Formats: sequence, C-alpha cells, structure tokens
Amino acid sequence: MTSAVQNDLQDHKFDMCFGHADQNKDGVVDSADILTFAARVIAAVNEPFDSPKSTEMLRVCQNWWEGMASALDTNQDGKIDPQEYRVGMRRLVGSKSAFEAASRPVATAIWKLCDRDNDGEVTAEEFSAVQLAFGTTPENARIGFEKLDLNGDGSLSVDELTIAFRDFYTSTDPSTNGNWLFGADFQTAR
Repeated sequence: MTSAVQNDLQDHKFDMCFGHADQNKDGVVDSADILTFAARVIAAVNEPFDSPKSTEMLRVCQNWWEGMASALDTNQDGKIDPQEYRVGMRRLVGSKSAFEAASRPVATAIWKLCDRDNDGEVTAEEFSAVQLAFGTTPENARIGFEKLDLNGDGSLSVDELTIAFRDFYTSTDPSTNGNWLFGADFQTAR
C-alpha cells in the first residue's frame, strides 16, 4: 500500500472523527463541542450526571480538549478547524506513546460508562447506547459490535474496545478490526 493511500485512509478516519467532535456542526471543534460530546455519552447510557463515572468522563474530556487545543490549534483561536485536526492528528498518531497518552483516558472513560453493570464487559445493548452519542445508527452499532466481537460471546471487554478505538485512529491497514468501530459507516463512506 502506498503512503498516499495510507494518508487518504487516515484522513478519512480523521474527517469522520472530526464530525463526531463537531457537535454543533459549525465546522470547528471547540471546548463546548467536547463537553457536549461528553454529556451526550453520559445521557446516552443513562448515567446520573453526578456519578463518579460521569464526573470522570467530564474531567477526562476537559483534559482531552486542553491537550488537543495545545497540540492542534495552531492559530490559537480556541477552535480547531478540519485542516488543523488532520495535520495535528497525523502528527499525534505518528507517535504511539503520545497518541496513547492523549486518547487512552478518553477511550477508557467512554467504555467504562458503557459498561453499566461494571463487569468489565460491554454488551451489544450497552455498545449501541454509547454509539448514539457518536451519531452511529442502531444498524451500524449492531454491525460494529458483531465485527468487533471476534469470539462471538456477545460481549466486548473494555480493553478490546480501547484497542479498537486506538486501531481506528492509528492503523493504516484497511482491514484492521478497529475500522469497524462505527459499523459500516466508515466502510461505505470511502
């Protein structure tokens, strides 16, 4: 696979994720978008806003925004446009340790919220609920869950989901399992 094809693949992923982050669809991501996203995830799984999981999600997303703004907002206007996002994310995924440090707390907080019964496993129903916050259709949430549930046991571990989240962002392999994180949306939009 050529580096141009790999860059196109990653740009497509970055654009999709930019769309997830741009909650008010005004073409930029700012702190309000990130906190709105956190609130949508919390509401989607019916978690009380004052619970420890919700408090952690809000704290992690605030930290995530501050790190993103520092690293990606090159003109320092408090907003990240699509080009700043692409360029900054390409730089960030180029360093696995930097990407892990930036993304793992968010991914872990999301999937822990998703794990309603705290058993370390996410069911198809729990997965579908959190996918609504990303704008994923119920059908695509079902497809994503089925593709990620490699052993067919009807659940995904928080660790498996965190790895799929990482692979979605960082992999340049079009066949990586993480590309199914949002169902067929990613597969059909290319």
